[in-house]
Amino acid sequence: MAQRSAYTIEVEGLREFQRGVRTLKNKELNKAVRAANKASGEVLLPQAVHESPDGKRDAKSSKAYRPGRLDKSIKVVASAKGAVIKAGSASRVPYAAAIHFGYRKRNIRANRFLFRAMARKSAQVAATYERRIDAVVRDFLES
Repeated sequence: MAQRSAYTIEVEGLREFQRGVRTLKNKELNKAVRAANKASGEVLLPQAVHESPDGKRDAKSSKAYRPGRLDKSIKVVASAKGAVIKAGSASRVPYAAAIHFGYRKRNIRANRFLFRAMARKSAQVAATYERRIDAVVRDFLES
């Protein structure tokens, strides 16, 4: 079961803004808002990669375990509603959730590297989001 991050950014008036964007049905505005969301999420990527554990292969390691794949799997998924930072995939890095949230039966302690990265970079993410959305609104109002 996936857990939600305790580190989210609340923006006053965001729901009204999203509702207004949807009612305008302007594809260019939707793309610009999505790009702003993605840019604010990408501020977090270097910190998330830095915080992720550097795995080491030992004799007990599974053949599916490849050190370094977790770092490469961290990505930003954005929409007009927001952005999400994800790590792992079912086919390539199936152990990402076990590393992040822990796996008691296998004695794997939780290493919440994504949450730590968000805690350290939340001010920069918020500032980038505010700057980019402000630019989108100004561009749309001027045109």
